[in-house]
Amino acid sequence: MPLLIAMICFFSFSYRNMTMKLKSWMQSFFLAALNLAPLLGGAEVLEVRYPSVQHPYYAKRDAYFVTLLEMALERSGEPYRLVGVKLPDYSEKRSVLLLQSKQYDAHWLNTTPEREQELLPIRIPLDKGAIGWRAFLIRPDRQSVFDQIQSADDLKKQVFVQGHDWPDAPVLLENGFAVERSSNWQGLFRMVVLNRAQAFPRSILEISAEQSESVAEGLVIEKNLILRYPAAYYFFVEKNNLKLAAAIERGLKKSVADGSFDEFFFKNFGEPISDLNLQSRRVISIDYPALKIEDESLWFSKEWFEKIKAKHAGK
Repeated sequence: MPLLIAMICFFSFSYRNMTMKLKSWMQSFFLAALNLAPLLGGAEVLEVRYPSVQHPYYAKRDAYFVTLLEMALERSGEPYRLVGVKLPDYSEKRSVLLLQSKQYDAHWLNTTPEREQELLPIRIPLDKGAIGWRAFLIRPDRQSVFDQIQSADDLKKQVFVQGHDWPDAPVLLENGFAVERSSNWQGLFRMVVLNRAQAFPRSILEISAEQSESVAEGLVIEKNLILRYPAAYYFFVEKNNLKLAAAIERGLKKSVADGSFDEFFFKNFGEPISDLNLQSRRVISIDYPALKIEDESLWFSKEWFEKIKAKHAGK
């Protein structure tokens, strides 16, 4: 009997020992599996919602930014899913509220000091800051007046039109320019046609396409001048969405480093910018200290454009 009791005790102890080891091994296995999940495609998918505007004009313009967002997320190292949130239209001011209330997760917006306090900006200029390079839509009979303009002071004698909530207006007003505003898009063009204002400043990215539209009938692109000031479109996310901001920034930096960012910009805007013949134009620069430029190499310049244009001319 003592021998039987001893054998029962031995096997009972061995079983408990094996069970504890098995439990410990299983815990280690599951911990290792969790750590390996991102490498094995098991990481949480980052859902990124963005506004998908149904208006044809904005949808065409926004396609550039949506592709940049996709390029950034592809290079971020995060599994992701892009989801368009359909909207009939939007204003940038309203979009700030929609981002804050988490109706969507990311949007490309013209930056302002206030916007950078309300949201979290990724400070890589999606348009290389070329939105702040402005040519002018004018009446043909005003070209002789613009031919005489040599400085910012000369230019201030002309009245500009701007949208009522556009971030460019404060830049112009702070620098002493006369500005008339309107909330009606077509009305901005009409004000110049009717000589209630003398110029409609439009970016070098968009002015050629807009001048060919019926809304700009009776207006031409001024031949000699560019007004330049700091301005840029950034991606913005809700202020506490640090993970998404980091992913977008990481991906954008990689696209800058591998050259795909500049190539994509040139593919979209190389031709309309070339048509403006920047090399022959006088650039009048004004300042806007409220907007910080952190890395000059990311921003548009005549020298950068001539370099990439020459590169493509050789292809």
